[in-house]
Amino acid sequence: MFRIVNLKEKPDVIQFYTGFDNYNHFMFVFNLFGDEVNFKVKYYPSLQPARGKHALTPPDQFYLTLIKLRRNMCNKELSFHFEVSKTSVSKYFITWINYLYCKFKDLNLWVPKETIDQNVMYQRKINNCTVIIDCTETKIEKPQNPISQQATYSKYKSANTLKVLVGISGSGCVTFVSDAYGGSISDRELFEKCGIINLLQKGDIILGDRGFNIQDLVSHMDVTVNMPQFLKKGFNQFEAHQLRQSKKLSSERINVERVIGLEKTFKILSYKLSSNLVPLGGRIIFVCFMLANFRKNIM
Repeated sequence: MFRIVNLKEKPDVIQFYTGFDNYNHFMFVFNLFGDEVNFKVKYYPSLQPARGKHALTPPDQFYLTLIKLRRNMCNKELSFHFEVSKTSVSKYFITWINYLYCKFKDLNLWVPKETIDQNVMYQRKINNCTVIIDCTETKIEKPQNPISQQATYSKYKSANTLKVLVGISGSGCVTFVSDAYGGSISDRELFEKCGIINLLQKGDIILGDRGFNIQDLVSHMDVTVNMPQFLKKGFNQFEAHQLRQSKKLSSERINVERVIGLEKTFKILSYKLSSNLVPLGGRIIFVCFMLANFRKNIM
């Protein structure tokens, strides 16, 4: 039987199933939620507390949720391991995804420019851009509705996807994850709609790839967008200073690709998201990125 308390002396098992280093690391994250997980959590779909002699403890519910995210076990397999019904597995997972989403959404992870400048000045460890942005897509099962098929079809992935915009600080901490949009949306349109503009202030610096041709959207705010340059028409190569600048930007921008790579360690997002989980897709993606922030070595 899977019980987190039985794994205190098995850090390799905990790391395999949750991504956390050991039992103490797991409990540190769980204890951040406080006592409310024992009294205030209302379970889908009845919105009543979990009861009965076979009800899992809150730490085991959290553990089950992490296993589902990290290993993408089917509900039937999880029901065998935890000795609960498939219905209970679904109830716990949906409840905890919504709970984690709401708790993490309340956190203010955005790092303002003045804080970044202080780190650059005193620690000289990170670059001075406010946020490094990129988009990532998660494949989903093809919707039956033709309008949904069109809205979620990504030419880039040649599949139906959910697309989010991710922003990280120069040190690699995830500071922004947008809501999920259909894969047909462009990077520019997603940037414009997702709300990140409301977080920007005068003097901020954004680092993105060539898909984010967005300077006109933020120029009135005195915000700078740095991205690798396009090769001008009539030229077959960059000038030396342009090449140096592009290499420097690429070396800094690769950090967001590494963080996005952590998302794919959650196997639920490495395969097509089943149609019954697509309505929760945006929250699942958000929770996975927030959990990645608790890794000791993000970069």
